[in-house]
Amino acid sequence: MKNRCTKNSFCNTLDPETKKLLCQHVTVTYQTPKQITNYLSQGNFQIVAEGVLLKYTLLEDGTQKSIEIIKAGELLGEHLLFDNLQYPDYSTMALTDVKICNYPIKIIKQLFNENRQFAYALTQSLTKHVTKNHVFWVQLHSLSGAEKVEYLYNMLKELNVNLQLITQEDLALMAGVSRITVARAMKNINL
Repeated sequence: MKNRCTKNSFCNTLDPETKKLLCQHVTVTYQTPKQITNYLSQGNFQIVAEGVLLKYTLLEDGTQKSIEIIKAGELLGEHLLFDNLQYPDYSTMALTDVKICNYPIKIIKQLFNENRQFAYALTQSLTKHVTKNHVFWVQLHSLSGAEKVEYLYNMLKELNVNLQLITQEDLALMAGVSRITVARAMKNINL
C-alpha cells in the first residue's frame, strides 16, 4: 500500500484486504494551520489521517451554531451515509497541519453494505464519535465562560496545537463565549 492514509486509528481497525480495497479509491488533501475549508451537503466521506481540525457551522448573523474538534482517525461527512438526512453546510479550520483522506460516498456505502468487518468498524467509530461529542458538550455546558476557555485552551495544548496561532476570536468561537470573556480568562491561564 503506497497510500499513507492507512496509518490512522480508523484504518487500524480494518483487516489488510479491506484497507487495500478502501485505499484504491482515496484522494488525499491537505490543510495548513488556520486554513478554512467549506463543505457543502454533497461531498466525500473523509478520515482525518493527521492533525486537528475545528468543525463549525455559522448562522447568517455570524453566531456559532455548532462546533467540534476533530482529531486524527476521526470522520467527516458521516452524515452522507444516511439518505434524506438534512445536515447543515459546515466549515473546518485547520488547527495544525492536516492530512485528510477523501472517499467517494458511493464506495463507502457499498463497503458498508457488502463488508461486515468494514460495517462493524464504521459503526464502532460513529458510536465513539457520538459519545465523545456528548461527553464534550455536557462537560462544556457545565462550566462558566472563563472555565470553558481554560478547558478548551488546555485541550488544544494537549493536542499539540500551536497556541500562538489561535486568536481570541477563535477561542470565543470554540467556547461559545464573547471575546471579552476570553480576554478575562486568558489573564488566569498560565501561558
